[in-house]
Amino acid sequence: MDAQRRFEELYRAHADRVHAYARRRSDAAVADDVVAEVFLVAWRRLGEMPDEPFPWLLGVARRVLANRRRTDGRAAALRDRLAGSGPRHQAPDGSGTGPGSGDTSVLRALATLGERDRELLLLIAWEGLGQPEVAEVLGLRPGTVSVRLHRARRRLADALAAQGDDFLVPMEVRR
Repeated sequence: MDAQRRFEELYRAHADRVHAYARRRSDAAVADDVVAEVFLVAWRRLGEMPDEPFPWLLGVARRVLANRRRTDGRAAALRDRLAGSGPRHQAPDGSGTGPGSGDTSVLRALATLGERDRELLLLIAWEGLGQPEVAEVLGLRPGTVSVRLHRARRRLADALAAQGDDFLVPMEVRR
């Protein structure tokens, strides 16, 4: 199969899910830009594409979003310095929409977690990835993901319990 056709099939198969991933972490315009950048990287590295490309694509999307956040933060800091005002305070990450976004207790609990825990839990819950796929997205070993997932679930359970929402936490996550 030629490269053009392979890329088109890759795009058709995964663009919607990559867009959904980006949309849950940003606004619609940014999500569109992220998808474009992800598939530009995919085109350039088509020969290096793994057999199961979706986790690889999400890893690229994650890095594109991180770069965008850093760039936006620097731009905001520059605007603040030029305007002579103090730093801006941003809402916790996770302000996107996604499954369960109507459950404010869970969102509040997620917002109390560190970025690393939050991303791990969201990759599993929102993106429906298994631990081996999450390991690929995050560039970790599967055993490391397993340990971090256990700890992240425990911290989420603690955060929910602190809000009085212990009933939402599955039994295997509770102490």
